[in-house]
Amino acid sequence: MAKLSELEKLSGLGFEETSTDDMAIPFLRILANTSPQTNKRDGAYVEGAEAGMIYNSVTHEVYDGVKGIEVIPCHYNTRYVEWTPREQGGGYMGSYLPEDPIVKTTTSNERNEDVLPNGNLLTKTSQFFVLLVEGDQVSKALIPMTSTQLRKAKRWNSLLSQQTFKGSDGKPKRLPMMSTKFKLTTIEERNDKGSWFGWDIEKVGAVDELDKLTDNDMFQEGLTFQSAVLEGKAQIQHQALEQESTDYKKEIDFPTTDDVEDETPF
Repeated sequence: MAKLSELEKLSGLGFEETSTDDMAIPFLRILANTSPQTNKRDGAYVEGAEAGMIYNSVTHEVYDGVKGIEVIPCHYNTRYVEWTPREQGGGYMGSYLPEDPIVKTTTSNERNEDVLPNGNLLTKTSQFFVLLVEGDQVSKALIPMTSTQLRKAKRWNSLLSQQTFKGSDGKPKRLPMMSTKFKLTTIEERNDKGSWFGWDIEKVGAVDELDKLTDNDMFQEGLTFQSAVLEGKAQIQHQALEQESTDYKKEIDFPTTDDVEDETPF
């Protein structure tokens, strides 16, 4: 016990000049049949990885898509991400708010992709900043949803908006996003052009009882994470987002974002 006490005194040593600006937020994404992590001959192969599993882009861990993962959503936003076409080497070029004028300058190509005047692609992306819950431990992550998964984002946002409590005036108030846990699994989906794996989202329950919520460590961690995102301190690993977009498009021609309803209910 004495040694543990000594260790506690040294907690955080070496990280004095490290901030959230210096740490990449991992992506949690669904592996596809074409993902390099599932190819044993690829340098990015992850042992045991299969299509339909959930992949952590920083730790390189994989999670069983059937068993799923538990997460606490902390913040949501929509971004339009610009990519160089993969035929030209691919690569992240920038990210835009929905109200940016550039969003309205795209045209659709033969693959139903939104193309900017400069020839680059623009992909509508729903972004859920979450805490990944593993036992009594949590870690920060980002779950991006594009193309057919925009419908899943809309449903998740609808579920979140339904979490309310009765205020002191007797009227219903919307709970903070980070007050509810969800279970995410993966399911096989298909249309007349092919099949792929997508998200399935299920509410688990409250992080804690209402009168104990503000004292809950996970809830407080969620508040801190949400503030970091709003302040621009959450560094996104865009290469992982590019891989997700590429994996899906290799397997199937998805509809354009015009075919998907706006997912923001707020």
